[in-house]
Amino acid sequence: MMKIDNIELNPILLPTWRWLGVNEPQVSSAVPAAIHYDRDPRQQQDGCIRPLADMAPAAVSLAAKARGEEQDKSSARRPGQGYFIEIPAADKRTEPILLAYDCSKGQNVFDEQFILARRGCEAAVVLLYQGQGTSHQNKITVYAEKGAKLHLIKVQLLDDPAIHIGNMNVYAEDEAIVELSLAELGAGESITSLKMNLGGVGSKGNIEAIYFGDQQRKIDMNYVLRHEGRKSEGTLLVHGALLDQSEKIFRGTLDFVKGAKGAAGRELEEVILLSPEVRNRSVPLMLSGEDAVDGHHAVSVGKMNEEKLFYLMSRGLSRRDAEKMVIEASFAPLLARIPVEHIRERVEEYIRRRLDHVE
Repeated sequence: MMKIDNIELNPILLPTWRWLGVNEPQVSSAVPAAIHYDRDPRQQQDGCIRPLADMAPAAVSLAAKARGEEQDKSSARRPGQGYFIEIPAADKRTEPILLAYDCSKGQNVFDEQFILARRGCEAAVVLLYQGQGTSHQNKITVYAEKGAKLHLIKVQLLDDPAIHIGNMNVYAEDEAIVELSLAELGAGESITSLKMNLGGVGSKGNIEAIYFGDQQRKIDMNYVLRHEGRKSEGTLLVHGALLDQSEKIFRGTLDFVKGAKGAAGRELEEVILLSPEVRNRSVPLMLSGEDAVDGHHAVSVGKMNEEKLFYLMSRGLSRRDAEKMVIEASFAPLLARIPVEHIRERVEEYIRRRLDHVE
């Protein structure tokens, strides 16, 4: 397991041939020592957002459980700087909770959040990262109690040549529903690790992510959807586009552990290649220690559908404009899930600006 300062990046669960270069994430650039983010990212005064240092021992143990760490309260890791977001039981929130980080100081900034969704609550949390910092690291932990419904949206729009290193761990109890919408669009080099554990009976997890590689951008993603609870349901849907000399590795794993009877999982990655010089590596993986499960995984890699392009060009668009429109359309379903209008518009503008150099 590779560790960079505060971040642990997990290797693929079942290693393959080393010469493929996909068993564990690699950082091609030197990462300077991290400093804690020293500004207040909160966009509204809300009693449910508190410093991590204010967490009670019981909450520390839940965070440790979500990360798969030792749960003994006496030995559980005390949190550092960052924010603890606790949505009260049965609280039905109509407005999203928003934390916006500006990483423009030219340093290696580190931030951390623990999101605790109490029983029966309903809420959305938006985390926005933007700016021109040298590098950025973040650690996100989510714990959803029984019957909670949580939608977490992460939008990463860092400018070049920043390095982004992210780690996320999620745990869902009985009948909890956790939805993740991840827009990993920025930084010259992006390395992200995600583990979602559907530990409860009837728990549900939906992960939808988009990525966009252009110029010499490097993208490394390792997503694991673990089914531990009986009759748990999970989906992992990833859409991406690669242009110029960009590189990408995506490892997507469905892991059905023994005892997860009746669990169902689906994984699909769709990537559009717009240059013969890109390097794409997709590693779909399905593991099963239980026979009574339903699992499906697939990868679709290739050029754009020529019939689609012909239709758009017949309406007066150039080929490149038609290709841009197809890329924007593939990202649109996730963008529509961002519940903050000005952030959604910012993402759309960011994608269009990146596409403008395509000729």
